[in-house]
Amino acid sequence: MIRRPARPGFGRPQRRPTGRGRFGGRRRARYTDAEMFDPLYPAVVDQHAAPRRPVMGPLARAAARGYVRWVLASPDTRGLGTGLAALYPAGHLAYEYATGEWLLLGAFAPPAALAAWVATYKTHGSPRYSGAIAAIAAGIPAWFATAAATGITNLPTLLGYTLTATTAWSAYTWSDVLKERRRFAEAQAKWETIAGLAGLEGSRLLRTERTRTGVKFKIDLGVQGPSASRLERGDLAEQIARCYGIGADQVRIRPHRKNARIAWIIIQLVDLWSNIVPHPAVVADDGAPVPAATAAAGKGQRSILDGPYTLGTDPETGDDLTLVVFDEGGARHVDIVGSNGGGKTNTLSNIVQQGAECRDVLTVAIDLGKGVIPTLWREHLHDYAGVGEEDKALQIFEWIDALLDERAIDLAGGTLAPSATSPVVQVIVDEQDTATGFHSAVAADIKPVLDKIHKRGRSLGVVLITAKQRDVVQHTGSKEGKANAFTTIVGRVANTKEMAKALPDWEVTGCPDMSTYGGDAQGVILLVRQGGAWQAGRTRALYDPKTVQALAAAYGPTGAHLEPHIAADLPGYIDRHPTPTATTAATRRTGDSDPRGGDHRRGGGEVPEGRPNGHDPDRGIHDTHPDRAGAHGQGWGFDPADDAAVDEAVKGLVERLDEFIAETVQPPQRPTSLEDLNAARKRIDNTAVPASVIQAVTDLLAERGARGARRDELVAHLKLGKSRAAEHLGALRRDGIITTAGNGKAARYYLPDHTPDDHTA
Repeated sequence: MIRRPARPGFGRPQRRPTGRGRFGGRRRARYTDAEMFDPLYPAVVDQHAAPRRPVMGPLARAAARGYVRWVLASPDTRGLGTGLAALYPAGHLAYEYATGEWLLLGAFAPPAALAAWVATYKTHGSPRYSGAIAAIAAGIPAWFATAAATGITNLPTLLGYTLTATTAWSAYTWSDVLKERRRFAEAQAKWETIAGLAGLEGSRLLRTERTRTGVKFKIDLGVQGPSASRLERGDLAEQIARCYGIGADQVRIRPHRKNARIAWIIIQLVDLWSNIVPHPAVVADDGAPVPAATAAAGKGQRSILDGPYTLGTDPETGDDLTLVVFDEGGARHVDIVGSNGGGKTNTLSNIVQQGAECRDVLTVAIDLGKGVIPTLWREHLHDYAGVGEEDKALQIFEWIDALLDERAIDLAGGTLAPSATSPVVQVIVDEQDTATGFHSAVAADIKPVLDKIHKRGRSLGVVLITAKQRDVVQHTGSKEGKANAFTTIVGRVANTKEMAKALPDWEVTGCPDMSTYGGDAQGVILLVRQGGAWQAGRTRALYDPKTVQALAAAYGPTGAHLEPHIAADLPGYIDRHPTPTATTAATRRTGDSDPRGGDHRRGGGEVPEGRPNGHDPDRGIHDTHPDRAGAHGQGWGFDPADDAAVDEAVKGLVERLDEFIAETVQPPQRPTSLEDLNAARKRIDNTAVPASVIQAVTDLLAERGARGARRDELVAHLKLGKSRAAEHLGALRRDGIITTAGNGKAARYYLPDHTPDDHTA
């Protein structure tokens, strides 16, 4: 009989030896007889051993876990592909259980598409992305309807589904939203690498922007992280530069203005200053030189209110460097600081060139140190004073002083509305230390005028643009410029101390240090406006003196001129700047004798008594025509002591007054805004008057003669809308075909030959 070993847990337990081997290990027990002599022992043991686990189970679970991880790595695209693949066999359920309901299944497609479009477009604003989502959403019920009708076990259905699913997957995968997500994921991965090396592991990337010269990171530093100002002062820029293999000055850190947790990290990967900025008046877009005559065609094509001056380009963003000289709020003074070779002359040349394109700007340049701007732009400047011309400069400032007073009286607290007959005067003072510095012989006479412009010139249309090498009182003579300059322009300065004198809070506002910014490139400037907003970039190239002089000669003198009655009051002004109306007025005034004696012109002597605010009480009341000036020199045209002459003069006067009172138009309920006036001026400038309208207006005014016609009469005669007729009348007046007397709706229109003598067109 063969002995079999007992099953585990049954029978008497076998005693195990407790002896140990030579090396301390447990010795193996002796073999039993069954193990030695029973040939069926292995088979018997296998029958009673525990069953083995199948090998395919763990492999399947490992494969499933790996596939899930692969899908989660890119759930947008891989998840969609998995869903589309699983959707095909799911169509068999519709074939089995909803064969006759395929129309009902397909009816769910339109509302599903509409809901998907609305939900995604409201969030992302991308038609391409929303269209792909809507197509996929509509495709699910459409597929179930197709499967319910045709089944899935046929080749045409399989091919059609494969083609449709592939198209939908591709449209979704390559939509702009998905591309942006992938770019952001790449940027996030790159930022995590940079943050790990720079010690910002707790930060979070909010946005990445590509610039013309590199990349910008918008970072959330968190509550516990370091502040942006601390990072700006630390070595973060150097750490990031080491990651990219660039210079430390090519990395900048700027705090966010409205959120202390946010910081911008700007990385410059391209040289900002490798190319100069060509001037469009000198070089065309294709690089060909522009003839000066062609460039001068832009003279007077715009108003100064149409927008700011364009001085150059910000190389990082491609935005224009803009300078506001005059806007709806009035004149905006400019303060320019730069050392030798700091770009002041090129900046001033750009300002003069931009002013030459405005029809309502006069430019005056004073440079008693080197005379550069007066030499370069002499053919265009309204007036100038160069080296050794201190007397001429004093006379110009005397005119400007009188101009401020006269305009203050005329405007009566208002702000100048620029026009060709009432232009903005931009006064450029280069090398200011030679005019107002401690060693200037004329500083005592010029400083009060400059202070007056800084304090009063805003509403009176006089802009002061000063340029100096150092922004210190020893050069400026006063602190009014620093207090009232709307824009400060800083070129190349010698060191950080000079930068602090030009802009004491430049570090607080995040401005670049102009002693190092831009390297050795020409024309690099920083524009800082009131409030701390700033731009940095490179001015347009106007470095060649011969090119600038040719451009100035092509522009020629501006077509604008001062107000005639003011020009006639400026001593010696009409001799150097003859204005027809002002010359005539001055000639007539010279023919009038003054019983009090003395010169009545501003600046021509002491203001006599009985002439408040510098105005002659007789002027504006009596007729100044020399043919009607009486023997008493009062201009009445008759002897006031002769009763018969007086009765003859007033004959018909009452009837005329009643007629004018009856024709007086009531003032509007709402005053016209400056924006509406500017818009109307632009429409007038762009209006081409038809020949039929010109003929109709001139015929009516010729028939009316000296009586003229009101605007409403001309509108009724033309049978046009009020706004359209007003544009035509404004264009005719601009071209000199007709003139007006009076203002607003009460104005009367005349032909030039019939204009009343007591009005000027």
